[in-house]
Amino acid sequence: MTGTNPTIVTATSGVQVASAETTQTTVSPQPLSPSEVQRGLLLSIWEGAVANIHISITGAIGGSVFLSGFALLLGANNFQIGLLGALPFIGQLMQFLSAYLEARFANRRAIVLFSALAGRSIWALLLCLPFTGWPTEWQLAVFFIALGCSYGLNGMAGNAWLSWMSDLVPPDRRGRYFGLRNTVAGISAMVSIYGAGLILDYFRVQGAAAQGYAVIFGIAVLSAFGAALLIARQPEPPLAPVHWRGIGSFLFDPLREAAFRHFAILATGWALVTGVAAPFFNAYGLTTLQLDFSLLALTGIVTSAVALIFSPLVGWLMDRYGYRRVVTACVLGTVPLPLGWVLSTPENIVPLWLTAIFSGVFWLGVNQGLSNLLMARAPAAQRGVAVAIFSLLTGLGTLIAALIGGVLGQAMTGTLLHLGPLLIKDLAVLFVGTMLGRVVMVGAFWRVLADSE
Repeated sequence: MTGTNPTIVTATSGVQVASAETTQTTVSPQPLSPSEVQRGLLLSIWEGAVANIHISITGAIGGSVFLSGFALLLGANNFQIGLLGALPFIGQLMQFLSAYLEARFANRRAIVLFSALAGRSIWALLLCLPFTGWPTEWQLAVFFIALGCSYGLNGMAGNAWLSWMSDLVPPDRRGRYFGLRNTVAGISAMVSIYGAGLILDYFRVQGAAAQGYAVIFGIAVLSAFGAALLIARQPEPPLAPVHWRGIGSFLFDPLREAAFRHFAILATGWALVTGVAAPFFNAYGLTTLQLDFSLLALTGIVTSAVALIFSPLVGWLMDRYGYRRVVTACVLGTVPLPLGWVLSTPENIVPLWLTAIFSGVFWLGVNQGLSNLLMARAPAAQRGVAVAIFSLLTGLGTLIAALIGGVLGQAMTGTLLHLGPLLIKDLAVLFVGTMLGRVVMVGAFWRVLADSE
C-alpha cells in the first residue's frame, strides 16, 4: 500500500523486470511468426488488465487493504497481521520448483496457466470462511494455510511468466511494450481497488461486512478464470528441455558473480528494514485512524496514479544520471513517508495524502531501479535461476522482518513513545523503526551501487 511495498519482482500481471534466459533454456530454431508474436503481445496486455482485478483486490502481490481487513474480520491479532507480510516468502521459495519444471518439461504456458488459476481459485474457499460458524482459531488456521498455498502457486506462475515473456517480447520493443502493459494494468488496478472499496463500505454500513468480502472476492475469482482463458490462447515461443546438471550448480553458480551477490545482499537488507512495518500500515489506517475502506483504497489509487505519471521521467533520470544517484535519492525520499501515518488523526489525514503522493514518486524509483539493476547484475547465462535466488533471499528478508514486526507489534500494544512534541503509540512505534532503518540503507545503497555507473 502507500509507501510500504517493497516488492521487486512481480508475477503474471505485474511489471516485467527481468529476462529469464539461462543456459538451461534453449530457444527453438523455429521461432513464432511475427503475426503470432503480435497476437501474443496483445493478449498479454488484456490478460494483465483482467488478472490485475484479482491481484489488486486480494493482495496477491504485496498485500492489500482488503486482505488486512479480512484478516481483522476473522479475528487476527497484531502478530497474525504481521504474519501476512511473511507469507509471500512461500511464493518466492516455490520459484525454484517452477524453474526446475520449466527446464524439465519446457512448457511455460502450462505452468503459468494451472498454477495461477489454482492459486487464484483458492479465494473461492477463503470467502466462505466467515459463514462456516467455525471457531476463530479454526478460521484463522484455514485462512493462513490456504493463503500460503495461494502465494506458493502464484510464485510458480510468476517465475515461468518472466521466462515466457522474456522470449516473447522483442528486446528492442521491451521498454515501450511493458510501459503500455503496465499502464493498462495500473488503470485496471485503480478502478478495481476503488470499486471494491465502495462495495465493501456499502455492506459494512448495513452491518454485513462478511457479505461484502464475499462479493469482492467472488469478483476476483471470476477475473482469475477470465485471465486463464487469455493465458491459454497466448502463443509461447518453443523451448527445448535440457539435462539437469545437479542441485549445486543450479543453486550456487549465480552467487559466484560478485556484482550479483552484493546486489542481492543489498536488496535483502532493504527488505528487512521495510518489511518490519509493511504489514501494519493498512491495519493502522483501519483501526487507529478509523478510515473507511474506500478512502484507504483511494490513497493507494493516488499513489498508483502518480507512479503512472512519473514512470517515464524516473526512467529518463536513471538513463541520464545513473542508477546510483537516482535510486539512492529515492531511498532517501522514502525515509519520511511513514510520518504521514504517524502525524495523521481520524480528524485530519492530510499528512497521509502527502505520503500517498510522494510514495508514487519515491517508491516507484526504488522498485523500478532495483528491477532494472537485477536485469543488469543477474548473470546473463543464468538469469532465470538468478531471479529465483534473488527472490528467495529478499523473500527471506521480508519473512524475518514480518515475524519480528509481528512480535513487536503484539508486544507494543498500549505503548506510548514521546519524541519531542510527537506522541507515538502502538503500531506507530514500528513506523519510526523502519524510518531509522531506511536512513542506514541510504549509505548502503550509495556504496554498493558505486560500480553501476
